[in-house]
Amino acid sequence: MLIEHEEGKVALHRIDGRTSRLLDRQPVAYHPDSAIWLSDTLVAAAVENTGSLDIFRVEGERLVRIHQAQVGFAPRDVILASASQGQYKFLATPYSGKEVAWIDWHEDNRQAATSKKVRWCEAPWHPVRVSKIPGTQGGGFAVACLDDRKVVAVSDSDLLAPPRVLATFGGVARQARPSPSGQWLYVALETGARNARINMQSGELQWIQSPLTGSVAVAPLSDDLVVWGEDGKLYLQRLDAEAKVLETRWLKTSGFSTGLQLIDLDGDGERDVVVLNSVDAVVDVIYGPLWDRAAERL
Repeated sequence: MLIEHEEGKVALHRIDGRTSRLLDRQPVAYHPDSAIWLSDTLVAAAVENTGSLDIFRVEGERLVRIHQAQVGFAPRDVILASASQGQYKFLATPYSGKEVAWIDWHEDNRQAATSKKVRWCEAPWHPVRVSKIPGTQGGGFAVACLDDRKVVAVSDSDLLAPPRVLATFGGVARQARPSPSGQWLYVALETGARNARINMQSGELQWIQSPLTGSVAVAPLSDDLVVWGEDGKLYLQRLDAEAKVLETRWLKTSGFSTGLQLIDLDGDGERDVVVLNSVDAVVDVIYGPLWDRAAERL
């Protein structure tokens, strides 16, 4: 499932090993910005111009729109917070603005989607579920606030509460992603020539030296091995316990690599990285093992 941002379309692809086939493509209003799977047959796309989550059912090899849930602002990102017996809760965040929305939707459509807005921070881009939050007993959701230059989090115990500030930065906080164990929350800082990670047990902030200005995307492979996205390239860094860079390796990409997803796409037991490029018509798939495939220099 992909969104075609500039084309105003949602596209369904079938992946078989290392081959991809386009099954269907459906138009939406301009600027679809993200899409998620709700179940094996349901998908949702965040669409700016209609201020909505457009929900589609996969019927055979076709996408059929079944609902348009109003958000209350122009959404950039949507993630699935919970799903149970046809009942779904979404978190939608804006391209600009300080409010996020929690949206409840029932698949049977007997009642319309309901949206509750909460004030978080300015430009909360690319929220993510986290299994740990410092000072709490459980997990919740975290997000990097682009224009407020900070990372905030809200606990599962009270999703409507004001978020906690986990860290504030001098550079632009572009994206935050947890390590697989949940111990670290890595933060891509677009400016400042360094990135960061937050210890999700203690709250400690560690700085990570960047070989470039910074990065615009991040995908941790392990607690101490991380992939960063930049213009035309990815760089992988192996770190020690104090976040000192032990080694950096590089992978080329086809565009401005703002979206990274780690997944074993071809089923060979190695994680691959799907790279969504915001300035190109190409999605890169780089097959693992990623560290072994990466070069010491470009």
